[in-house]
Formats: sequence, structure tokens, C-alpha cells
Amino acid sequence: MINWPDRLVNCIARRRCVVVIGSGVSRNALNGAGKRPPTWEEFLRGCADKLADSVAINGSIDERDFLTACELIKRAMGVHDFVQVVQQEFQQPAYKHAKIHEYIYGLDVSVVASPNFDNIYETYASAVSAGSVVIKDHTSNDIGSYLLGGESRLIIKTHGSANNPQDVIFTRMDYAQARTKFMLFYEILKSLVMTHTFLFIGCGVDDPDIRMLFEDVQFAYGRMPFHYMTLPRGTAHADVLRVISELMHVQFLEYSSDDGHLELTGSLGELVERVEELRSEISLNRRW
Repeated sequence: MINWPDRLVNCIARRRCVVVIGSGVSRNALNGAGKRPPTWEEFLRGCADKLADSVAINGSIDERDFLTACELIKRAMGVHDFVQVVQQEFQQPAYKHAKIHEYIYGLDVSVVASPNFDNIYETYASAVSAGSVVIKDHTSNDIGSYLLGGESRLIIKTHGSANNPQDVIFTRMDYAQARTKFMLFYEILKSLVMTHTFLFIGCGVDDPDIRMLFEDVQFAYGRMPFHYMTLPRGTAHADVLRVISELMHVQFLEYSSDDGHLELTGSLGELVERVEELRSEISLNRRW
């Protein structure tokens, strides 16, 4: 099981933590036919298989240059067909939430951010909270008003949603345009990086959006809270993780990927218990 650092438990208990859920979390979900949401790489490989000429695309995927691969796919398919494929893979299968989604909701943090195109977590959170969670994406111009305190629980779709496929951030050009067109959104994310501890669950170390954001803050300001990322043991060489840790100011919390990453789900259940215990203690001793 993951040995959760006391500092992280304390940040979550005091709601000074942003939880970021990646495609690894969505992979726990199933639909009625037993289908799971694809990872970014699986989605791109599936799209490439539909095209007559996919040599350059597969070459980019092999080099883990997913942004270029997706740009090539979108241009080869055309916008209409690409949008259709996004909805077929991430929205129409009607995925059901898994236990891991319940534990993440149980942490009861103020902000959950998700680069996933599917709507699995927010559908579950909306149902459990009787629709009281607030869901925003990179195109929203009022996110800041929900970060001023209060009882709102905010879900930020950082790359958009399959519900609005025309606005999803998926390709290299999408990223370039979004960082200019929605500059305020990225400034808000940077502010959160500097003032909150981030816990990444089911995210990859090669996610370009995450890397870019955290490296920008690290080199521009030099100081920010320590952040945490869960990672399957053996995902990357120790030297590589050391470099990424220094660049992003992140500590990796490793676990076994056996049995479909079951240890991660169990560890999150333990984290929920520790957070609830600390919140009770803080409330009892009035140490807010």
C-alpha cells in the first residue's frame, strides 16, 4: 500500500489540495458491454488503424509525441470525423464509475481537475451531491469566483469534454491556441500550483500539459508547494524520475500495478480514512 505522507494528508484535510485525475482513473470504469475508456495512446493507435497512411502517426506515438500524432490524425480524418470518434470513444459508451471514483470524491477537496474527455467522475459526483458540484472547463471565464471560499466543490475539465468536442484540447495546435485564447484560465491554474498542493492520480509523467505548467511556475517563481504523484512501480528509470521530480517539485508515490492497479484503489480508501480522522481531530481541537 502507498505510505501517504503526513504533509499531504494535512493539506487534504485542510482543503489546501487540488486532486488531478488522469486517464488511469478512468480505466477503472466499465460500461454494460465490458468496455473500458482508452488511454491517450490507445485512442491514438485506434485512430491510426482507421487511416490508410499512418506511418508518421505511429512514429510520433512510438516517440511518445502524442500532440503531434493527434494533430496528424485530426488533419487526416477531418474535423467532423475526428469529433465523431472522440464522442464514440469517450461519451457514447456510457461508462459507469468505479470504487476509485468514490474514494476520490470521499476526499472532499475543494477542487478536482481532470484532463479526461470522459464524464465519468463528474457524472458520479453530480449524482451523489444532488447536482451541487460546479463543473467548469478551460473556456469558462468565471472559475475564479468559485475559488474565493464557500461551500462549492469545483470540478475543472482542463482539456474540455466529449460533451463539447469542438472545444477539446487534444492537438499541438489546440494547446497553442488555448494558451493564448484562454490565458486567464492558465493563470488561475498557475495560481493554484503556487498556493495549493497537487495530488496527481492516474496521470503520466509525460503529460505535456502538466509538465509545461509546473516547469513554467518552477522556473518563473522558484518556489511552490511540494506536489505528489501516484505512479506504478517501475514506470520509469529512477534517474528519469529524479529529473522530473526536480523540474516539477513533485514526489512520486509508487505502488504495484498488479491486479489492475488494485493497490492504488485500496490505498486511496486508506487515505480517505486518514483524512477523515484528521478532520475530526482538527475540528475537536479547533485548529482550523
